[in-house]
Amino acid sequence: TYEDCCAVRVILRGYAVRVDERDVSMHGGFKEELSAVLGPGYGGGRLPRVFADGRYLGGAEEVRQMHDAGELWEALEGCEEVAAGKDAACRVCGDMRFVPCETCSGSCKVYVEEEEEGEQREEDMESGGFRRCPDCNENGLVRCPVCCSR
Repeated sequence: TYEDCCAVRVILRGYAVRVDERDVSMHGGFKEELSAVLGPGYGGGRLPRVFADGRYLGGAEEVRQMHDAGELWEALEGCEEVAAGKDAACRVCGDMRFVPCETCSGSCKVYVEEEEEGEQREEDMESGGFRRCPDCNENGLVRCPVCCSR
């Protein structure tokens, strides 16, 4: 699937459209989102899965076929274009689209003082101690504030 993802990325860059690439291995929420959109028949199948303006185009093979047949341009017509020279890697995340969480430094844990007890949820009513960081995902990462905020 890595090779398929790279091939589709190269094809889409050739059309100079903005791509919101979502790596399901970096964030579990993306996998859940994909399963919800594709429905119960998806079952975590092969990646990538490509959408354009909310319309499902298919996987790598379908995108290649559309590209080879000259049909992909029509499917991407309504997509936001990328300005010339904007295809360089993000200076903050290096095109990984995630950065370590600044709140917990990627550890997924934050220390909560006893004074903050009023802010805690009912299941966390014990006094002070380490808690799950509310800002990051299961890998201690947050979306890149530079390239994923558009």
